[in-house]
Amino acid sequence: MKRNIIAIALVVLVSGCSGVLEKQQPVCSGTALIGGQETSVQIYGVRQVANQTQYQAGDPFGWRWVSKTNFIRTTCDK
Repeated sequence: MKRNIIAIALVVLVSGCSGVLEKQQPVCSGTALIGGQETSVQIYGVRQVANQTQYQAGDPFGWRWVSKTNFIRTTCDK
C-alpha cells in the first residue's frame, strides 16, 4: 500500500513538471529549411556564445539551443 502511494505521488510530481517549456511564450519565430521544406519554428530564447548567435528553438529542434545558421530567416531582433 505504501509503495502504491509513493508511486502515485511520483507520477503526479513528474506529470506536473512536464510541459514547462511548452508553456513559455516564444520571443520570436523563424523559418528553417528541413528536408528541403521550409518549416516554421518558434524561438524561445536568444543568446550569444563565442560571437555566435544561438536560438532556443521549439519543434522540430526539441527546445534545444541551435545556431542561427539553421534558419533561413527569423523575426528576432539583432
